[in-house]
Amino acid sequence: MKYVVAFGGSRRGIAALPAGTTRASVAAECREAALALMSGIADGWDKGELARWLAGPYARATRHCRHGERTFADAGAAGSVEPAAVEALLRRTRGRLLAALEKAALAGGALAFAGEVVARGLVRRATDTHGEDTWLPVDVPRTGLRDRVSALFVADYLNAPDAYAALYVCHRCEDVVFDEDARTLGMCSRHRRMSGIEIRAGARAVSRANGDD
Repeated sequence: MKYVVAFGGSRRGIAALPAGTTRASVAAECREAALALMSGIADGWDKGELARWLAGPYARATRHCRHGERTFADAGAAGSVEPAAVEALLRRTRGRLLAALEKAALAGGALAFAGEVVARGLVRRATDTHGEDTWLPVDVPRTGLRDRVSALFVADYLNAPDAYAALYVCHRCEDVVFDEDARTLGMCSRHRRMSGIEIRAGARAVSRANGDD
């Protein structure tokens, strides 16, 4: 894979992950945490919900590396941030990531910002329970929110690059999905259900299984 050549680097100092932790499980946790934030912001998350995300899904995804001071980046110290400033930060973070992910989707799933994230040490390499190279997001002290979420996406991408061929940003609702049908049809599953396209697609699948075409 091209990502192995680009991001493999030296094997010295690679850490071993706990038994039962696999490259696939790390990828799944990173993607779940990243998508939870993206959809949460779209639903109107506030300062409290961001704090719960940092202490919950984000903490789980980054638990294999050291934890830094989780700040609200340019919004200031967490205890003194005005709710409006946090909401603006959330919207700005989501907007910039949406643009980067849409660009990646148009490029066949290649994350253009992966190299920068690796170079800055926001992800690091380890070995999973099966001896496979595994990329981990790093909870770097005083890192901005956009960089934290970018590291989650990059760790997922480096661990499961093939999945990004199905990356799609819905033009109707701006949902970020991993769905080849969405890429083909130009809409996410929610809009397919609303339009009835998914039902017809299912009928075609049944027809093919029965040898009717």
